[in-house]
Amino acid sequence: MRRMIKKQNGMTALGIVFILALLGGVVLIVLRLFPLYNEKFQVDSALNATASRPNAVTFTNREAGKAFLKSLAVTNISRFNNKNIKESLVIIKPKKKGQPRILHLSYESRNVFVGDIYFVLVYDKQLPLTGPNVDG
Repeated sequence: MRRMIKKQNGMTALGIVFILALLGGVVLIVLRLFPLYNEKFQVDSALNATASRPNAVTFTNREAGKAFLKSLAVTNISRFNNKNIKESLVIIKPKKKGQPRILHLSYESRNVFVGDIYFVLVYDKQLPLTGPNVDG
């Protein structure tokens, strides 16, 4: 046993290179995924702010889009504008009377990982528009 301990001197250069490559890969993945999730959390916040407005139950698609864009104005997200918000943000009418209308946002966000490999975030969220003046 003593003989074995004397022969073990530590990590080899190949072991250090392997660990550094592994850490570099993890750092690369984190740096490429962070913008996608940061954007997702900011869009979540803006969507929640839009759905929780007192007059949200009476919103038309256009009014909801304007309110959503105002909520996004403080962020650095430039994905949405007056033209493309019409395709991404819609209000779904209820199927049964008495149910709330639904604010629905869906879009895709992509970030390059390496070369032709992409990370894709598919965002699809629905929030009920509830409040004191629910119209069925």
